[in-house]
Amino acid sequence: MIIRQEMPSDYETVYNLVKISFETTPDDGTTPNYLNDIRQKDVFIPELSLVTEIDGILVGQIVLYKTAIIMPSGAEHIELLLSPICVHPNYFRQGIARTMVDEALYKAAQMGYRAVFLCGDPEIYSKLGFVPTYRYDIFHKDDAAAEWSMMRKLFDGALDGITGTIDTV
Repeated sequence: MIIRQEMPSDYETVYNLVKISFETTPDDGTTPNYLNDIRQKDVFIPELSLVTEIDGILVGQIVLYKTAIIMPSGAEHIELLLSPICVHPNYFRQGIARTMVDEALYKAAQMGYRAVFLCGDPEIYSKLGFVPTYRYDIFHKDDAAAEWSMMRKLFDGALDGITGTIDTV
């Protein structure tokens, strides 16, 4: 298994991978386009858009991009949002998603980020070390008690003194 930075030449293959991967979920079919849109925005960080290859075949994808925590003062604190992550259905339950998350979070920490946020199923993402954001006084803009608005600190004390609202997509 090789995890590497996604290249523009991968975009079409990744689009199809995301489409196939999300067919097994209640997704509304917009996730592949969502990823394409993210790549065009200033929040996109190419170094944190990763793919996984097995025997030369792209089987997984993860992207972390900039998001803002709006502090009570109105100031923005920039961290990262994970969305989307996927693994081809033929490669489910082989530890690929966990390995991609670990690699992406390691790279994010090396780049100086403190935390990664996401919108997801607590049953799944808690196994990867994510917890509801409200536990750190960071509340989803639409639902302060949202269990599905989750985050993972990249080091102890990473969010000391940081509170506010976030919009996890």
